[in-house]
Amino acid sequence: MKVRDGHTHMYQIPTPSDSLRRSVKEIEDFNMELLLKRLDELEVSQFQIMPQEMTRISGRWLGSNELSADVQRYAPERIIAFAAAEPLDIHGIFNRARLNELEEAVVDRGLKGLLLTPPYGHYYSNDRRVYPFYEKAVKLDIPIYFHHAHMYTRDAPGCPARVRCPLKYARIWLLEDVAIDFPELRFNVEHMGYPWEEELFALMTNHPNVYTDIAMFIDPYKGSSTKKGRPLLMARNLGMAREYGVLDRVFYGSDYVGESVDEYVDLLRREIAYLKDGLNRDMEAFGFAPLTSEEMEGLLSKNVLKLWRQDRK
Repeated sequence: MKVRDGHTHMYQIPTPSDSLRRSVKEIEDFNMELLLKRLDELEVSQFQIMPQEMTRISGRWLGSNELSADVQRYAPERIIAFAAAEPLDIHGIFNRARLNELEEAVVDRGLKGLLLTPPYGHYYSNDRRVYPFYEKAVKLDIPIYFHHAHMYTRDAPGCPARVRCPLKYARIWLLEDVAIDFPELRFNVEHMGYPWEEELFALMTNHPNVYTDIAMFIDPYKGSSTKKGRPLLMARNLGMAREYGVLDRVFYGSDYVGESVDEYVDLLRREIAYLKDGLNRDMEAFGFAPLTSEEMEGLLSKNVLKLWRQDRK
């Protein structure tokens, strides 16, 4: 069974905004041939990558839009690269320069989506000042990924203790205005909208262009004594998603952040093994029927293609 990793920050690491890396030439030991060979061993056919802009509050990025495009250039059939943006600047003014850069990144550099992270930027996703970015995404026919979930901010990249990522900016109901006002906009609510998963599923029942991923739920923190995955919650959530009739819009993502091929492949190996060998056991423990082979294939590979509009190929 093929696997698609629908949510990563591969080759994107925290960097001050005045010293961004914009080319793979700046990545030590960059070896796309090795990475693809290791992914073939796990039957991972495609993976998504995205930078993350966090300049409004903390003055940092994960990677850069230019780097994202350059990485995709090395394997355009297997890498789905996104751009990132802060729609408001440090003064709370609409960031027109970044909107123009988004169009250039998509039209000229071939990037295929946009990441927005309201809790990091301290803005609400239904703020009308942000709406031009949604209008542009519809015009360009690209999906948006929203970070609308709890965030471990004690040591999270781009979210130092003095800043935090307030939960008030991550509430799911804020996205209902976006879904209503932009019915053609395809968007993903990362991390199942944790801890508001059922609220998200209810939203998804009314808006067929809304998706979600399971990133960070399985085993992302190997060796950490303070942060753990939540596989039992994920098993429960997938059962709920089926009850709400939206399981076909839930997809796998690792949320890997870093540059190490070994770390990334090890994370994928652990998580794919759990999904194939352990998930159904945990779902049955909650009283839910196990995923069928068709549902499992959707979760691991096919569902995200609809979001990316690659199901039409």
